[in-house]
Amino acid sequence: MHYAISTSHIPRTNNNTSSMNGSTPNMAGNTSNTSGNISNKLLLRLREACVTNPRDNKQFIPRRKLEEICNHQAVVETLASAFPEKDDTFHKARALAICLEQDSTPSVDVLEVPHAAIAALAEPGKSTTQSESTTNQKVATKSDTVVQPKNSQPCYKIFAVLVLIGQVRLIESFLSHPLCDNDLPLSSTQDFKAMWSSKRDHENYVKLPDDTDHYRVIKNFTDEQWSVLAPCFDTHTTENMRCRVYEFHENAILPIQEVSKKKYNGGFALVEKIKIHREHNGFDHEYFALKAMYPMAPDERDQFFQQELNAFQMIKPGGHILEIRAAIKKGENRYFLFPWATGGNLNTLWAKSPSEVITSAEVQWSEFTRWICIQFHGIIKDLHTIHVRSDDANKLFGIHSDIKPDNILYFTQDGSQLGSLKIADLGLMKFHRQDSRTIKSASMGNAYQTYRSPEHDLGKIRSRKIDIWAFGCLFAEFLTWVIRGHDGVEAFKTRRMEDDKGVLNEDEGEWLEDNFFILKPYPYYKKPKRKNSIRVWFTELIHELGPDMDDTFFPEFLGYIQKNMLHPDRNRRADCEQVEAFLAKLKRKPIEYWRFNGTVPYENGNDGGMAGNGTIG
Repeated sequence: MHYAISTSHIPRTNNNTSSMNGSTPNMAGNTSNTSGNISNKLLLRLREACVTNPRDNKQFIPRRKLEEICNHQAVVETLASAFPEKDDTFHKARALAICLEQDSTPSVDVLEVPHAAIAALAEPGKSTTQSESTTNQKVATKSDTVVQPKNSQPCYKIFAVLVLIGQVRLIESFLSHPLCDNDLPLSSTQDFKAMWSSKRDHENYVKLPDDTDHYRVIKNFTDEQWSVLAPCFDTHTTENMRCRVYEFHENAILPIQEVSKKKYNGGFALVEKIKIHREHNGFDHEYFALKAMYPMAPDERDQFFQQELNAFQMIKPGGHILEIRAAIKKGENRYFLFPWATGGNLNTLWAKSPSEVITSAEVQWSEFTRWICIQFHGIIKDLHTIHVRSDDANKLFGIHSDIKPDNILYFTQDGSQLGSLKIADLGLMKFHRQDSRTIKSASMGNAYQTYRSPEHDLGKIRSRKIDIWAFGCLFAEFLTWVIRGHDGVEAFKTRRMEDDKGVLNEDEGEWLEDNFFILKPYPYYKKPKRKNSIRVWFTELIHELGPDMDDTFFPEFLGYIQKNMLHPDRNRRADCEQVEAFLAKLKRKPIEYWRFNGTVPYENGNDGGMAGNGTIG
């Protein structure tokens, strides 16, 4: 922003001019005249603009609001209040340096003048170098000239901090240093005797007047500066980087405007729903999931943080894998920022009635059925990109290893009627090279117990097939929910647990689990076997659909899940490419293939309480 300064009115040297240390004003910016109300006006506006981050109860001033408040006229008025002994030329020159980049169209000629020359022009008693004197003479011969600091940046944030701590007159020290907003945050010694910009030479301290209370000023400034330095998040992506990794000082205030009372456990982290202030949010949505890693040893914390970050960086954005918005290092804390899933996860979805979902989306049952197939295909297709990274010269193979309902998010506001499902939480995902993609592992990791594969308990074989098993379990429960509702999902779990009755674990005795397999003892080894309740349950579901539904989606996919995805022998289990090809074939089926007349809630003891062909009108 450029402002006209009439150089013909620049005062000559006057030894009677009050100095900064004079008696009229004191260094706190307090004056003995009645113009203090003007200075207080800016202070009140800054305080009213403060927004509280509810996570840490600290306040920040939104960036555009800050620039709007610290406009040229407001700065001139505040300077006039703080420096009543100076004339308008001084106040305008200082305001020009403070508000440098704010929008204004100069109506007169522009000369480029070094930053320090402004101070010389506005304060005639200041000594100048020979080059500065020459420049001043050049300016003085030209009236109505805009004095524009050369290669300078604004410092209205510094000015705002000085207003907030009641030290407006100290702007002279910052301008003569010179310092600008890009030099923030400023650092200080532990005893607050010196202050400098960490972006400059540490020995280049800010020179405050001798009669200043250095401890109070430096401590207040370094504390208050964070309120004007709330960071901005944007869609910074490149071909090799899916998100920006932000590194903030531990005192930085994140621009969070709202935070949910409910917290969600996310493996090694706690997840909160937050709203980022619109002036600091460069994305196309308001709400985010902030994943804060639990406190742990620094080495372990950074290992898990980097592992999840690497996993997201290695996969292509979009589709059915959750997008990452930002990775954040803030002091000792580590965070990830994701879009907030408005529909929750699969457990949230399954708590509803399927009819409620289609009614809300205003679609037919056949559209809902085909949507399910499309989502399943998209998930497996994108999982395939994790399992086989053919674009990598070293050919890396990824394994998610933590597939469960909590990690399949439901986005209802993605522009489509029924929304979309996305895989989340890549924190346990590991990438292996060709020679280690199928390995015996001393630890299979923290796979969710319900969806863990037989090889987790037998032989410790870690391969990509563990993800196929987990999705077989998950898809079986999803189809159960559609056909029998939420009570059906719970009844299916009970059936699986009942299958364990009478099966003794030689180490722990009788043990009931709602997983999908048992280990059948043999004389010299144990053999994995799919639980009998799985076969019985699938048979019931297909029977309830009725014989006229044999050539439709649900019975065909249920049969495929049981035979190919839930095969207890890993070597005979389908891989990602095979499942993807099967679902792609189903997607091309004609409209009558997707017919389904609706969910009938499960009632224990009567095979779902469904009559005839198991449909409702």
